[in-house]
Amino acid sequence: MAGIYIHIPFCRKKCTYCDFHFSTTFASYRTALLSQLRQEFQARIHELTAPIESIYFGGGTPSLLNPEELGSLLEGPKQYTGNQPVEITLEVNPEDLTETNLSAWQGLGINRLSIGVQTMNDELLAWMNRNHRAADTRKGLDLLQQYAFSVSIDLIFGVPQQTEADVEELLALIDTYPIEHVSAYALTQEPQTLLHHRVKTGKEPQLNDEQQVAHYHLVEQALSTRGFEHYEVSNYAKPGKRAVHNGNYWKGKAYLGLGPGAHSFDGKSTRRWNVSNNAQYLKQQDWYEEETLSADNQWNELWLTGLRTQHGVPTQLFDALGGLRAEEQQMLDTLIKQNKIHVKHNSYCLTPDHWLAADGISMQLFRAG
Repeated sequence: MAGIYIHIPFCRKKCTYCDFHFSTTFASYRTALLSQLRQEFQARIHELTAPIESIYFGGGTPSLLNPEELGSLLEGPKQYTGNQPVEITLEVNPEDLTETNLSAWQGLGINRLSIGVQTMNDELLAWMNRNHRAADTRKGLDLLQQYAFSVSIDLIFGVPQQTEADVEELLALIDTYPIEHVSAYALTQEPQTLLHHRVKTGKEPQLNDEQQVAHYHLVEQALSTRGFEHYEVSNYAKPGKRAVHNGNYWKGKAYLGLGPGAHSFDGKSTRRWNVSNNAQYLKQQDWYEEETLSADNQWNELWLTGLRTQHGVPTQLFDALGGLRAEEQQMLDTLIKQNKIHVKHNSYCLTPDHWLAADGISMQLFRAG
């Protein structure tokens, strides 16, 4: 099975922390870019050899598109889904949760919404330069109860001014609304962001690691007591409500990424990435660059993605990548003695206390190639 990711590089405002590819000035080429997305799909659908089981609209802010525009982008992919159910996710800003939109999205077959709530503290939302406020989130979630969407929310923790009470108020939404999935991200200071500039110039304090760890454990405990399973470092789901699309990324399945800045993977060894520039994307017919991953690079990605998940890295995958080398076994033995990794169902998995360190631990198992 395969997935399609469609990148919509449009936003109303630039969030303080965001380093994704997007533009806030797009009216003059909006129609042309959507046409190019449809053209790219037709030119590249042959790259997928399995039926499509997930379609994901990311961004940017895909909920900026009107229903007709979204429908035009779904026409092509829907022809390649076979007869099985398809997860169709739309990333949404809370202010776009209106009756008109919800009804139209449901009519298009969109069945999952990923809502960028981030926080319920209006002062923090203003600091993040978000377009919505807490009242918009509550109003939108109230409306959502009339519809059959699977609902996921994004939240951010570890913000300098954020308190544990702020995090608890955000998590309390789950007690009121039918939220089935939560993506919880620690605030990070990425280059080329306003946050990075503010910290570098002394206008904001350095991010506090101890605060982030405390908030992480608060989120984990609160969601666990509410019946959510922690199935990936940043993701929690009610039973049966894991994200199919993102789950396939971590399993190494094939996906086709459309739009400026989008990435693709053939499920074997070839990665492709589109130019992260809207003007250049509009001019191109060869949309992407590509690389073929060596066995050593595939090994590194296996650990980088696998250790982030509840199921870990299966030992049965080692032989195809040259087997487990003596120095790698030695490192694994050390990590097991340090109680950072354990073996479960013939897979190497992180112990719960070390999930936040997943990337750093996986890098200790990387091959130089």
